[in-house]
Amino acid sequence: MRQLLWATLSVGLIVGASTRGIAQDDAKDVIKKAIEASGGAEKIDKYKGSKSTGKGSIQIQGLDLEFTSESVTMFPDKSKEVIKMDVMGQTITIEQKQIGDKSSLTVNGMAMDLPDAMKEEMKQSSTYEAVQRLTPLLSDAEFKLKSLGASKIDGKDVTGIEVGGKGLKEVKLFFEKSTGLILQAERRGFDPTGMKEVKQVMKFLEYKEVNGLKKPWKVSVTNDGQKFMEATTTEMKLLEKVDDKEFSD
Repeated sequence: MRQLLWATLSVGLIVGASTRGIAQDDAKDVIKKAIEASGGAEKIDKYKGSKSTGKGSIQIQGLDLEFTSESVTMFPDKSKEVIKMDVMGQTITIEQKQIGDKSSLTVNGMAMDLPDAMKEEMKQSSTYEAVQRLTPLLSDAEFKLKSLGASKIDGKDVTGIEVGGKGLKEVKLFFEKSTGLILQAERRGFDPTGMKEVKQVMKFLEYKEVNGLKKPWKVSVTNDGQKFMEATTTEMKLLEKVDDKEFSD
C-alpha cells in the first residue's frame, strides 16, 4: 500500500510538472505574439522613454472631475506625472514622482506625507509598467507566467495570462485573439480616494501607431466594479532616452 501511495504521488507530481511546463510555454507564446503585434521586441526595447499629454475624467467622492495630464517616463524606474483639475472653482495641481524606490507627491507645490500603502502602490506601478512593456516578461526570469486559457471580454475572444513574481501582486492580462494586443488588465490596486485595496480593471482601447509601435490611446479604469477613471492620450512621443533633469525638482 505504501509503495502504491508513493507511486501515485510521483505520477501526480510528474503530471503536475508537465502541465505547468505546458502552461508556461503557452503563456510565453501568447506574450511573443503580443510583442510582435505591438511592433516587435527591437522597437519596444529601443524606446525606453516617453512623454505624453492627455485628458480625461476621474470620480472622487461623488464628483466627476475633468483633468489634463503631462507625463514623462524612463524605463525601468523613473516616472513623473502632473495632473491639473478644477475642484469647485479651485485649480488643483498634483505632481507624482517615482525615482527608483523613492516616491513623492505634491499638491499645489506642497509636499504630502504618503501612507505606506500609497508608497507600496507607487512601487508596484513601476513593476506594472514593466509588465505592460511585455519584453521583460520573457527576458527577466523573476517574472512567473501562468496561462489562464480562453474566455470572452465584451464579446471578444481573449487569451489570459497571470503574471507574478518580482514582488508583484498578481496581474492578469487578457489579449484579444484577433489582434494579439492587450485588451484588459486586472490587479489588486490601491484606491487613494477610499484608502483601501480594490480590484482594479483597466481596459486598453483605440490603438494607434507611434514610431512603429502600437499604443492604446484610450484607457478606462474601474475599482471594485465602479467607474474610476477614463483617459485619452492627446499626444505621445517615444524616446530612446530621457534626460534626468526631467525628473528633478
